[in-house]
Amino acid sequence: MKKLFLSFIASVLLCFALPGETAAQQKPAAKPKDAQQLEEVVVTATKTEKETADAPATVSVVTSKDIESMNVQSLDEALTFLPGVYATRRGGHEPSVMGTNVLLRGIPDYSRTLVLVDGQTLNDPYIGAVTWESVPPETVERIEVVPGPFSSLYGGSAMGGVINIITKMPAKREFLPKLGYGSFDTKSLGLLYQDRILGRTGVILGYGYKESDGYISDEVVLKAGAGSTGTRVSGWERTTDSFGNTAYKVGDTGRRGWNSHTASAKLVTELSADSRFSFTASYFSYDKEWERFNTYLKNAAGAAVSSGSVTFSDGGDKTIALSESNFLQGPNPKVMYRYSLGYDTKIGKAGSLKAQLGYINIPIYDYIIPLSGATYEKGGQGSRLHRPNSELSGLVQASLPAAEKHFVVAGVTAGQREIETFQYRINDWRNADETGTTENRTAGEDTSYGVFVQDEIYLTDRLTAYLGARYDWWTTEGYIEQVKSPAYRNEYSARSQSHVSPKASLVYRPRESTTLRTSFGQAFHPPVLRDTFGWWMPTADLVYQPNPDLKPEVVTSWDAGVEQRFATGTLVRATYYENRLKDLIYRTQTATTQSIANAGKALVKGVELEVRQKINKGLSVFANTTYNNAKITDNPAKPSTEGKRMTRTPQNMFGVGLQGAEGPWSGALTGQYVGKTYANDENLDTVNGVYGSYDPFFVMNAKLAYKVKEWVTASLSIDNLLDRDYYQSSKAPGRSYFGEVSLRF
Repeated sequence: MKKLFLSFIASVLLCFALPGETAAQQKPAAKPKDAQQLEEVVVTATKTEKETADAPATVSVVTSKDIESMNVQSLDEALTFLPGVYATRRGGHEPSVMGTNVLLRGIPDYSRTLVLVDGQTLNDPYIGAVTWESVPPETVERIEVVPGPFSSLYGGSAMGGVINIITKMPAKREFLPKLGYGSFDTKSLGLLYQDRILGRTGVILGYGYKESDGYISDEVVLKAGAGSTGTRVSGWERTTDSFGNTAYKVGDTGRRGWNSHTASAKLVTELSADSRFSFTASYFSYDKEWERFNTYLKNAAGAAVSSGSVTFSDGGDKTIALSESNFLQGPNPKVMYRYSLGYDTKIGKAGSLKAQLGYINIPIYDYIIPLSGATYEKGGQGSRLHRPNSELSGLVQASLPAAEKHFVVAGVTAGQREIETFQYRINDWRNADETGTTENRTAGEDTSYGVFVQDEIYLTDRLTAYLGARYDWWTTEGYIEQVKSPAYRNEYSARSQSHVSPKASLVYRPRESTTLRTSFGQAFHPPVLRDTFGWWMPTADLVYQPNPDLKPEVVTSWDAGVEQRFATGTLVRATYYENRLKDLIYRTQTATTQSIANAGKALVKGVELEVRQKINKGLSVFANTTYNNAKITDNPAKPSTEGKRMTRTPQNMFGVGLQGAEGPWSGALTGQYVGKTYANDENLDTVNGVYGSYDPFFVMNAKLAYKVKEWVTASLSIDNLLDRDYYQSSKAPGRSYFGEVSLRF
C-alpha cells in the first residue's frame, strides 16, 4: 500500500505541464458591479477566487488588521466572535495539546471541522486536534471560515465546515520584532523578517517564544465516605460536583507553568509571470512545568496533610482516602514539524493548475499521569503514553472554463496517516523523556484517495448554480499488542471503505446589494486513528478500547440564507441550517472500560444572525447571535441519551464589538456570551459554579494600541474586563493584562 501511495505522489509531481489555451478557455464576462460594492475575495468556498457575496456559503473573514486589533496570541482566539463558531480553550492563552476546540454549526469535536494552512491540513493524524499556536498570528494574511458540509471539495473531516488560514506573501524588506509582558508573569518575544531577493523570490522568516507561570485552574475535589479511621483534619470546603453530589475541596494542583517555541520559513519564487513555486517549513514545541501543589488540609498540629486516610466532621464523621497523586499532573509535551511544497500556474486567460505536497511529523505527543503511589518529593511511578504520528498528503487541481456558461474545478488527492502508541511504566512521573518498561503498543495507518469535480454554472447574469461531488476511497490496517503478561497481539488486516459526497448550491443576486443562497449536501468523517487503533490502559482498572471496525460518520445538511448590503455601510446576514448525522461515533464508559462504536443519530437545527456597520473607513461595529438545537435522536448503545443535547455544544451564543483604527489609535472592545454546555451525555451535569461544570458566561475583552512613531506601536490588552468568575471544567482566569511593544523597520 505504501508503494502504491508513493507512486501516486510521484505522478502528482509530474503533472505540472498542461496544454496551452484553447477556445473553450474563455471565462464568462464579469457580472456588473455597483461602483460602491467592494467585496472581499475568498477562495475556500469554491477553491477559486470568489467575492463573498457570490460564494455558495456564508463565508466569514478575519483579516490581519482584525487580528492586530484584538489580543490574539493563538489563532483560534480570532474566531471567537464569529457567528456559528464555538471556540473554547484553557485560560491564560496557554497552548494545549488537545484542550482547544473549535466547532462550526453545532457539530462537536475538533476532528469534524477541517482546518487548513494555505491548503494543507492542520488537524493532527492521531486525534484530529489542531495546534493553533503553531501558526504565529503575525504571519497570517486572513482566515476564511466556511460553515456547512464541504466533503464534496475537501473530503473527510469537513463535516461542520472548513477553516482556511492563509499566510502572508513576502512583499518587501521588513523586520518586525516585538516584546510582550502580562499577568501570570507571561513573557513573549516575536521576530518576523521578510524580503524580496532578485525581484522574483520572496522569503519570510519568523520566530516566537512564550512562557508563563500559569494560574491556579485545577482544584482537587473528592468524594467522602462515612467513617472515622483517619487523621483528623481541618481546612476542607464543602461543595458539590457538577451533578449536585456532595464533595469536598481539599486543595489544588498549583500553578502550571508552560513555554512554547515556534519557528517558520516561507519561500516563494516566481518562475515566470504566470507561475510560482513555494516552500514552507515550521516547527512548534510546547512543554509544561510542574511545581508544588497546595493542600488545604491540616492536622491538629497545623501541619499540611496530602496523603493517607483523613477524617473530618460534616453532619457526622467523613473519611477520604487521600494520595499525593490526587494533586499531581504530569507533563504533556508536544513537538510538531510541518512542510509544504506548492506549484501554481495559469492556464490560458482564466484557468489555473495547482499542485501541492505536504508532510506533518509529530514525534512527541505525550501524556503522562502519576500513579497512586507517586509522591511529589520522590517522583514515583507514572504511566506514559507516547504517540508519534505523521501524515503525507498530495493534491493536483485544475480550474478552467469548460464552455461559455461553465467553469469547472477538478482534482485528485492522496493522503497517508500513520500512528504508533507506546505505553511505558516509568519510575519518575516528572521525567517526560523516560522510556521505562513497555506495557503495550499499537500501530495503525490509513491511506486515502479522492477525486472531486465542481461545475459552476452561470444560469443567468444573476443566478449561479454549483454542482459538485467527490469520491473518496481509503484503507486502514494495524495491530494492538499487550506486551506485559498476559501477552497477546491482534493483527487487523487492511480493509477498505468508500464514500460519495454530493453538493448542490444556488446563489441568486436580484440586486447587487442582495444575495440569496441555498445549498444541500452530504459530508462524511472517517474515524481518526486513535479511535481505531489507539489502545491505552493508563491504570490497572481502566482501559481505553478502540474499534478497528468503525464506519465513517455521515451528515446530510441543507441551509438557506440572505445577505443584504446597504449604501450606509451596513451588512445584514441571516442563515437557517439543518444537519442530520448518522452512524455517529459514540463513546460509552463503564467503571473499567471506555469503548467506542457507531451507535447514534443526531439532528442540529440552527440560526445565525449577523449585523456589521461601518462607522468610517477605519472603524466598525458588529453584533451576531447563534442558536443551535443539537440533540441526539437515536442511540441504541445508550437510549437514555435520546432527546438530550449533544455534549460540548452551547445552544445560545452572541457576540458584540467595536474594532478598527482612528488616527494613531487602534484596538477593539468585544463581548461574548456562551450558554450552558454539558459534558455528560444525559445532560445530568446541571450544577454551575463548581469544578468540572461548563457554565454559561459573558466576558468582555479590550485592546488599545497607539502608534508612538511610524515604526513604534505600544498596546495594552485586558481579558475578562469585568472580572467574571466561571468554570469551563477548570476555573477560568480572572481579569488579566498584557502589554506589548512592536517595532517595524
